[in-house]
Amino acid sequence: MAAEPTFYAIYDADGSFIGEVRHLRDKCLGRAECALCDLSHGWNPLGRSIWRRRKGTAASLNWLHRDELPDHVAAEVQGQLPCVAVDRGGDIEIVIGREALRGCEGDFGVFEHLLEQTVRALHVEPAPDTDGASNA
Repeated sequence: MAAEPTFYAIYDADGSFIGEVRHLRDKCLGRAECALCDLSHGWNPLGRSIWRRRKGTAASLNWLHRDELPDHVAAEVQGQLPCVAVDRGGDIEIVIGREALRGCEGDFGVFEHLLEQTVRALHVEPAPDTDGASNA
């Protein structure tokens, strides 16, 4: 039996305190952007209310920063962040790229719809988030 696919929503930022501060500084200076950050929390470090109440496929994503990724995932998505990727038993595929995330224009509802369509087109169900890594 094949392993359940694992979906990752991967921020183009580091998750450490210093990484978060650096990203905020660079965002303010116009030197950094992360469309996934804009979707999940924008300028609110605790996350937008709609993101905190996420359900369905969005709730089953593993929301991780680039420095929190398993090595085999990081190797495949390097230079292509932010993105949503699927791991099917070690085979990593980016299923929503940074341009599509930018196209959501920070609207989490648009992202949820895109995600549902993408998962449906792949004919897979994401595995539930089992490591508790669903914070921004």
